[in-house]
Amino acid sequence: MKTVFLLTLLLFLSIISVGQKNNYQKKLTGQIKKNISFARNFVYAENSDYNIDSLCKVTANKVVNLMVGNNYSSIYYQNLGLKLSAECKDKTAIKIYNFGYDCGGTRRLITHPVIQWKNAYGKIFAYNLSSKINCDFFKIYRLKSQSRNLYLLIGVEAGDGNCYQGIAYVIEIKGDYLIADNPIFVNRPYLNLCNREFEFDAKIQVLTSFLGHPSVPSPLKYAVDGQGDYSKDKMANVKLTTLIGEGYNSEPSIFYLKFNGHQFVKEN
Repeated sequence: MKTVFLLTLLLFLSIISVGQKNNYQKKLTGQIKKNISFARNFVYAENSDYNIDSLCKVTANKVVNLMVGNNYSSIYYQNLGLKLSAECKDKTAIKIYNFGYDCGGTRRLITHPVIQWKNAYGKIFAYNLSSKINCDFFKIYRLKSQSRNLYLLIGVEAGDGNCYQGIAYVIEIKGDYLIADNPIFVNRPYLNLCNREFEFDAKIQVLTSFLGHPSVPSPLKYAVDGQGDYSKDKMANVKLTTLIGEGYNSEPSIFYLKFNGHQFVKEN
């Protein structure tokens, strides 16, 4: 009799727990859909005092909370207003979703990317990459490394009226964790260059950067010295300028970097 009572109690508590989880998920998805819709239709001139960036940061974190541990389809997330911008069909099953808003200024659309992946046991995790950078990533490449799961992300983002930013960003998937600050380009995880495009040859592991349209290359000073905490190391700034500067500053402004299993270095 006692055993039957305990089993009944456990079943009752399980039903309550499932119900609470379902209610939480329903509330969370409702908030995400509402916030993304508001951001997508945001007009700065009509809401100049509204902190839209704060709303997007909160929403990106809510998206992470929704994704972790849940195997929802891409269609499900797209119905919430998220855009599937890139994916990698290997064992990590990396997918990058994003949403954004028009800031009303020269930067135009500001993108908030969120990354989802699986560990070796198929458990799903997510990370708010917009806490590190705003970018519309559209390509993912696996980098060749003996002991690490390193991935190169390539994307673009508006900078100002005269500049769109070409971005090459390397992340590491380490089981349940994503590492977003590996020193792959001298001392930083990414290159962020004005009016340039990146291409990557996965066979020979060579990254190419070139001008996206005929123009004079933007000075390297902002790209190297204007990247927040990454630019505080002056010696590293000099090394990075040396790494990409020769091809960057010469006609027709193309440089090549090769991944050596640990970092991007000059191609020999």
